[in-house]
Amino acid sequence: MKTGKREEPQWVVRFQVSQRVEHWVLMLSFLALVLTGIPQHYSDLGWARWMILHFGGIEITRLVHRFFGAVFTIEAFYHIAYAIYAIYLRKNRPSMMLTMQDVSDAVVMIRYSLGLTDKKPRYDRFSYRQKFEYWGVFFGGVIMITTGFILAFPVFFTRFLPGEIVPAAKEMHGWEALLALSIIVIWHLYGTHLAPGKFPFDKSIFTGRITREEMREEHPTEYEREFGAVEEGGAEGVDTGAEDKTWRLG
Repeated sequence: MKTGKREEPQWVVRFQVSQRVEHWVLMLSFLALVLTGIPQHYSDLGWARWMILHFGGIEITRLVHRFFGAVFTIEAFYHIAYAIYAIYLRKNRPSMMLTMQDVSDAVVMIRYSLGLTDKKPRYDRFSYRQKFEYWGVFFGGVIMITTGFILAFPVFFTRFLPGEIVPAAKEMHGWEALLALSIIVIWHLYGTHLAPGKFPFDKSIFTGRITREEMREEHPTEYEREFGAVEEGGAEGVDTGAEDKTWRLG
């Protein structure tokens, strides 16, 4: 009869509470903006008019849209300010910056997917796909916030810009929103939750943690940098002192 304790998985805190809250704010504001914005873009269609009617009419729909646009904007500025603080004052690794290693990883992944090599990319904290999506959100957010302000305050902006800026902003705002929605549905949801090894749901952004085995498999370069010397010495539970790198047993 076995009386020993069952070995528990060892967990790695990958996302801080503040980062998880950011994700919730971004996710909920994006959903609200899509639900109130896309019907306005297609306001001449029956289903769009039905949605606007059930939101309480066009004025309420616009009010809700602008409210969550303000939430999205505040969250974006907070994220930029915190990133600057973390990198330049706390000296954290700028792990979302694109490097030549990402180009190399992309080439290796293409060759692996085509069956030309058995070698997989050895990702660091974030893969090239995650970085691509991050910067897509960043620059897409710049477009959405800028055009959103123009549409919200057309009189102010046309005091020093040509009047054509308003319909141009409307087109950019609407089509960028559709592009963002397509990327979220096709790229993000599949890569994060539906891909092999992730299906049916990757909950790390909600719980903030992954197992060390997952880290070893998905982020081997980061794993070796943070754990290689620790495991060779036989020690466990060592705090590296770097932000987001609190290692805990499950």
